[in-house]
Amino acid sequence: MTAEAFFRELKKLILSQPKNPTHNLNCESCDYGDQLYYCKNMVYSFDCLNSNDCIYLFDSRKCVSSVDCDFTLESELCYECVDAHRSFNSEFLEDSHNMRDSSYSYACRDCHNVFGCVGLQNKSYCIFNRQLTEDEYKEKIQKYKALPTEKVLEMMEELKKRFPKTQTHGFNNENSPYGDYVYNSKNCYMNFDTRSDQDCAYLYDSGGNKNCLDSTFSGDSEISYQLVDSAYIFNCDFVTYSSHCNDCYYVVNCSDSKNCLGCVTLSHKQYCILNRQLTQEEYERISKPLLEELKNKNLGWADLVF
Repeated sequence: MTAEAFFRELKKLILSQPKNPTHNLNCESCDYGDQLYYCKNMVYSFDCLNSNDCIYLFDSRKCVSSVDCDFTLESELCYECVDAHRSFNSEFLEDSHNMRDSSYSYACRDCHNVFGCVGLQNKSYCIFNRQLTEDEYKEKIQKYKALPTEKVLEMMEELKKRFPKTQTHGFNNENSPYGDYVYNSKNCYMNFDTRSDQDCAYLYDSGGNKNCLDSTFSGDSEISYQLVDSAYIFNCDFVTYSSHCNDCYYVVNCSDSKNCLGCVTLSHKQYCILNRQLTQEEYERISKPLLEELKNKNLGWADLVF
């Protein structure tokens, strides 16, 4: 089989298979959302993991009882937060971490009871970066909370001008100077919105990977290339909407499979090419020259559609 014939047959196979309206995994009461994993009671939320009782969340992890948040991690009772981590009972946070009982904060860390603050660390009872006593804060805070959101944001923009902006965002990284919004990673290059990766490059919105390249929405995978919305993948290339696969190539919507090539919607399978079951000897005889040709011609995804 030539590479051209392989892609022609794989494209027909993809188009012949019914497609799920959503891509959710192990969710409960999450009827209105997509790309949700291990979530419960989520409404109008997308690309979230291990979150419960939330509405209008995007690309968030381990959130509880939160509304209108993007790129938020391990937070509870939060509203209108962007890139907030480990925060509780807070609203209108941006690029802030370990916050509690706070509102309208930008680039703050390890603070509680602050309002309209920029660039603070280990502070409490501050309003627009002005230090107050606890009693003064409690006396004034209700007046400031009554201000229109637009007015508070306007005042914060003026305050931001007094602080330099960092080139990138992230922390707890080692030898990962290029990219942005990278956290707890080591030896990574040009990753964006990623966390807990090691020896990876050109990843977007992924976490827990090792030795992976050119992947999007991938998690807990190793020694793999070109993963899309897939997790728990080992030594695989060109994988989309799949999980728990080993030594597979060009697979779509497959799970718990290994040694498969050009397969669609398979589960608990081994030694298959274009969804046809083969013996181990047949698989190795056909797959080795085909994979070598695909590698030499560098065809990538060719003209496949999903």
